[in-house]
Amino acid sequence: MIQAYERMDTEVKLVLAGGSPYADAYSQEWRRHATDHVLLLDYVSGDPFEELLTNAMLFVLPSDLEGLSLASLEATAAGLCVLASDIPENRELVAGAGFLFRPGDASDLERMLRLLIEGLDVREAAGKAAKLRIQEHYLWPKVAAEIEQVYLEMMGWKGMIKTSPKRPVEIPTFARAEKERVA
Repeated sequence: MIQAYERMDTEVKLVLAGGSPYADAYSQEWRRHATDHVLLLDYVSGDPFEELLTNAMLFVLPSDLEGLSLASLEATAAGLCVLASDIPENRELVAGAGFLFRPGDASDLERMLRLLIEGLDVREAAGKAAKLRIQEHYLWPKVAAEIEQVYLEMMGWKGMIKTSPKRPVEIPTFARAEKERVA
């Protein structure tokens, strides 16, 4: 990320959050890049994180190895344009609502950064699509209803109970469910 950014001539600041608590060679190396335009923050949460999201132009997740990133979910929900490394976990979230670059490829990352920094309309459209993607796939009531259906199916109650994220579900007692299954 730093390598791609340093090749660019831009007034846009790079803010990296989530520093390592260890003083290993890797973290010491990237801390040497701190300038007025490259701000290196430790772990950020709560109101300071919300402030970063509110003031960000875009959110970049350059990880080569990552689960479904909570930070990228929050950035997506905030309507930020997301640029992430092209790994399966990021593809799932970003598909149709953000942008990907080849993992470990500073030139490809630089190319995408240039495109998105210069493309206000592109960023805004991606941000709107990102918010919609969160609403359609990642809100807790929907996720909880989907998980509930999996559990019900595992218990042999498939098709017996229709759940909806908009209404609470009354789970039948086991005896009642057995009776309904036999009848």
